[in-house]
Amino acid sequence: MRRIRKTHPPKEFLDWLQVNKGLDCSYGALQGKEAHSALKLHLLKEQGYLCAYTGISISVEESHIEHLKPQSLCRNVPNPGNFDYLEDVEYRNMVACFPKDGGDTSYGYGAPIKAGWWDEEEFISPCQEDCERKFSYQWSGKICPTDENDRAAMTTIENLGLDARRLRERRRKAIKGFFGFGSKKPLTKKEAKNILGKLGQPDRSTGQLKEFCFVFEQLLPKYINPSKK
Repeated sequence: MRRIRKTHPPKEFLDWLQVNKGLDCSYGALQGKEAHSALKLHLLKEQGYLCAYTGISISVEESHIEHLKPQSLCRNVPNPGNFDYLEDVEYRNMVACFPKDGGDTSYGYGAPIKAGWWDEEEFISPCQEDCERKFSYQWSGKICPTDENDRAAMTTIENLGLDARRLRERRRKAIKGFFGFGSKKPLTKKEAKNILGKLGQPDRSTGQLKEFCFVFEQLLPKYINPSKK
């Protein structure tokens, strides 16, 4: 999981809220509108086109807007503009996630597996400042709590399916390809050192981050210095 630093909502979304104040300001009313498309694209750019939960690469066509706090639990909240709106259109409660259909559980991991689960005390949010330090990745692609006694990290892994077989295998293949394991030209220590400081930077032309870049960032120091734990 990579930390998401929330920015400001897009103008189209703010304009929609303003126009609909006192009317229907729910997420259901937002869907299908131009403001919804603008919001989704804004979230994708904010996240470097990585799924908020899994870190896999996503696009407009391969993602949906996910509510950190499930829609079923969202309520009316006061707004500085002196009107009430639903938490399900609270910008800080929305992220972009894989897959396109948020209810498609066939992949076995991510937002569809989380579904309506919510426990504020035991959910590690990708917007949480220390979320990246909560999880540890192994060369096999496995994910575990950095602190084995961290109940919230373990609960989050279980409820989001972050160690599901298909996702773990996808991470393993990405790790193998990134480091060049089994190839004639594996990543050199010098290359590894040069890459380390650049992985968190999106591509200048596309705005995209490398899939699982946060996993590589964690493993690179161990690759450079194998004695490092």
